[in-house]
Amino acid sequence: MTKKKIETKSPEIYCYPDPIDEMWNQEVESLLPWLFGKGVDIGCGKRSIFKDDLRVDIDSKVEPDYLGSGDKLPFPDNKWDYLYGIHSFEHFSDPVKLLKEWLRVVKKDGIVALVHPDVQYTKKQNPEHDNEGLKENPYNKHFHEHTQKSFLTFLEKNKNLGFEVLDTGVATKNWSFYVILKKK
Repeated sequence: MTKKKIETKSPEIYCYPDPIDEMWNQEVESLLPWLFGKGVDIGCGKRSIFKDDLRVDIDSKVEPDYLGSGDKLPFPDNKWDYLYGIHSFEHFSDPVKLLKEWLRVVKKDGIVALVHPDVQYTKKQNPEHDNEGLKENPYNKHFHEHTQKSFLTFLEKNKNLGFEVLDTGVATKNWSFYVILKKK
């Protein structure tokens, strides 16, 4: 595949595939079969999958299309065909509130897709050890850390929010998992 550069925003923002990050490419490939129509990337950082995705981030340095929190979105109900977050879900303090908000802005039968680090393989964040990095980027704090199994347990406890799990699996071996939800 050829590299696609996003024409808007800063020149270092690229779409899939990323020529220097094979792990991110693998994570994206786990979501690609589910993303059709118009979508939004929550916690976009400096890259999004498609150049037409609306990019949301709380960090102004990444020059998102919408500067704000992913758990207080300015969109009307049922706006998007899909919403995805790659390594963003764990950065919100209230996962139930976050899931409700993401489902709110996705159309009926729309997709919420996420990639999450698997704490079985990644180290837990240690505030004393990671303090310097968190001072440099305070948005990188993990409020919740999961294995794939514990995350699916969380979802099962909250299935009354109106979704079904369509797919889940390894996004990058020994690093992350993905989950695909369909809004009912």
